[in-house]
Formats: sequence, C-alpha cells, structure tokens
Amino acid sequence: MAAPYKVLIVDDSDLTREALRRVLELDKRLKVIAEAKTGEQACELAVTLQPDLITMDLSMPGMGGLKAIERIMAARPVPLVVISERSARRGEDLAFEALSRGALELVPKSAVFGGDSSVLGRFAEQMAKIAEAGLSSDRRVKVPEPRPPRSGPAKLIGLGASTGGPKALAAVLHALPKNFPAPVLVVQHMAADFFDSFLHYLNERSGIPVVRAEDGQRLAPGHVYLGAPGMHLTVTAQLTVHLTAPKTSLHCPSATELFESMAFAAGADSAGALLTGMGNDGAKGLLALHQAGARTAVQDAKTSAVFGMPQAALELGAADEVLAIEQIGPWLLDQVQLAKPKPAADSPLAAAVLQAAEATPRKRILVVDDSPIVLESTRVTLESAGFAVKTLDNPLMVPSTVRRERFDLVMLDVSMPVVQGDQVMKALKDHELSKAPVILFSDRDEATLRELAQSCGAAGWLRKAAGPRALVETVKRFAGG
Repeated sequence: MAAPYKVLIVDDSDLTREALRRVLELDKRLKVIAEAKTGEQACELAVTLQPDLITMDLSMPGMGGLKAIERIMAARPVPLVVISERSARRGEDLAFEALSRGALELVPKSAVFGGDSSVLGRFAEQMAKIAEAGLSSDRRVKVPEPRPPRSGPAKLIGLGASTGGPKALAAVLHALPKNFPAPVLVVQHMAADFFDSFLHYLNERSGIPVVRAEDGQRLAPGHVYLGAPGMHLTVTAQLTVHLTAPKTSLHCPSATELFESMAFAAGADSAGALLTGMGNDGAKGLLALHQAGARTAVQDAKTSAVFGMPQAALELGAADEVLAIEQIGPWLLDQVQLAKPKPAADSPLAAAVLQAAEATPRKRILVVDDSPIVLESTRVTLESAGFAVKTLDNPLMVPSTVRRERFDLVMLDVSMPVVQGDQVMKALKDHELSKAPVILFSDRDEATLRELAQSCGAAGWLRKAAGPRALVETVKRFAGG
C-alpha cells in the first residue's frame, strides 16, 4: 500500500481537532501528521511539513483562517478545505472570502460531526480523493472524435461542477460578455449553509448577473440561473425553470438531471460543459446532450482540482472537447454565435491577423487609454487576432482591476489627464499588484518611450502609429501567445 496522504488540521478547538482526526483517519489513505491552533502555526507547518491536504477553520484568535489561507497559497499551494460554520463579521462573508483566496471546498462543521457512520465515511473518502487529486499529474484522457460543425448557435447553456467548482465556475462566467445571448443554468454541489455565499461569490466575478433559480422562472438571455441545494434544477421545452424533488440521486441538484432535461427541451440547440468534481455526476447527462446533437465539453485534467466527473464523461464518449478552464468561457461564446468567416488573407494586415488568430491561444489583455476611439480600435484588432480584451478609460481603476482579475498583458497609455501610464506602472510595481508584463502604449517617439519604460520598469513599449500588424505581433510576443 502506498504511503498515506499527510493531513494538517487547523482549528483552535481541542475537541474539534480530536474529532476531526478520528473522522479523517477512518480512511486508511489519510494520516493526520500535525495540528495547529492558530493561523501562524498553520503557515509554518504548511511549509515545513508539506502536507498533502489542509483542513482549515476560519474563526481563530490571532491570524484567522482567511489570512492563513492567503499566505499558505502564496508560499506553497496545496488542496485546502474549509471546515467551519458559515459566519460573517462586519458585513464580510468569511466563506465567500475563503473561496476567493484559494479554498477548494467549503464544509460546515455540522455536516461532519452531526452525521452517522456512512456520512462520516463518505466525508473521509472525499478528503482522500481531494488529497490524491492534488498530487496527480499527467493523466491520460480519451481524445474525443471530431464532429461536423454545428448548423446554428446554441440557445441554452448548462454547466455542472463539484469539488473545485466555485473557482472554476467563476473563471468561466467571468469570460462571458454582458450581451451574452443565451441563458446559462448552473449546478454546483454545495452545502446549503454556503449557498448564499456562493451566489454572492459568483455575482462578484461573473460577466453577467447570477440569480437563484426559482420554479416557473422564464429563462432570459444574459443571465445565470444557479440551482440551490435540495431540489434538482431542470428546464422545460418552454425554457422555464422546473425544480423537482430528489428521488435516488446522490447529489441534489444533479448535473445529470440538468443535462438530461436540456437534451429533451433544446437538444442540438444547446451546449453543456462538465467541470472539475469528484465522482461521476453529470457524465450520463452530458452523454444525453451529446446524443441529442448538442455540443459538449469537459474541463481538462491539468486544470481540474479533481478529474473524476470530466473523466467519467470522457469514458462514456460524452464530450466533443477537452479544454483548460480558461478556454471554456471562450468556447461557450463560440457556441452561441454562428462561426465567423475568416478574414481574407489578401493583404499583409489580414494575413498577419489571420495567422495570429490561428496560432495564438486566447490570452487576456487589459488596455488602458483615455480615448474611446483608441480603445475600440485596439479591442477590435486584438479580438480579431484571438485575444480576450478588457478596456479601461480610467487609469485609477487599474490597481483594483488587476488585483481582482488575471491578465496576460497590460497596455498603458502614457499620456492620460488623470494620471500618466508610467506612474500607474510604478504603482503596480511598488505594490506588486500585477504579475503580467506591462507595456507603454503611446504616440511619443521611440527614444522617449524606451527611456520611460526603463525608468518605470515596464517590459516594453509600442507606438500607436505602428499600426494593427505591429500591435498584434507585439501583444503576441509580450503576452506569451
């Protein structure tokens, strides 16, 4: 038998730590190697002992769980499960903050210590699989068979997720534009205690509004409908929400129940994606969608916290695509719009744009300029080349934006009336806010731009007058595309 996975328990209660140790070690694949009473101890032990799994309470004296999660993830990322009661302080939802800082799963203490032996056994098994997933790498997957291009745009989107799903769903929904032309239905396995936190978490990160799905609700384009625990989320042929009581499903809501209803209601006019999660919920439902002619995708092994649900779908032949999490949002956008004709390569510019679009994976670019015309023309050129672009006309919004969102490149106009781009660059660097390269974007001469870039620590520069071709090539070089 392989060595058991090493677990670090973090909780200020002696009684809770002892009870949690007993529950976790019900599964022989787990061994508790240390316990911590404070966040400070947790940070130290996480580095020195290198556990395979950490369980974390949120409310502790001194450094609380939130700060400990943040520091541990910065020093040595590891699967971390919050085991705490839902609570808030000064209007701050701790569960919501734990997810945003890197927690993989939220489990209320009452669910662990109030269950019978079968519940406790399933919990220990779940923790073992999470620890195992954190060590897994280079998993082989079945490559889907290619299918003919779809005949029309999808009118309905479904997403299913479990372990690791909150962060994955946030990444997918963040990529959807405000004018997304289809409704999105979401099933995430989530304890009822944390549903409100999760709803708030997604709303803060989604490009479109996220609401709790209510029975009889008519689905509207550009909205996300989130299934709450306790009832299955399904859809009718009239595109209304239908909540059904659980019968035999282990999970409620169930991704399979959602996907199967979509196959009946919309068939080939729908698309579905199954994200990270343990077990096999959603696999049979995704197969039903696939057989109905819908386009289907699963999250890949590398970016999944737990590859169980996507793997189960692949083994059934239910997926058209295997995609990294950052590719699924753009893939959904492709499904809801007819394929755009490629630009004719009858000019050097068109050829450059076409080549970049075919060869460059989607990278996220932040463009900051006080000119609406420059912002729009830059956005159109870069999006035509396959990049995902966010624009800002207020440089004061840059720090909060890069703190909240991930970008592969930041482009700063040098001459803006509120604050100049090189000053913004210095602020980003001084406060270590942006891990992405930053280039200065201006019509000043090359010598001036070179000097400014060197003085403020920018990665490079680009003259606006250089034109679209140089823009695409420069962005591709600095964004790593």
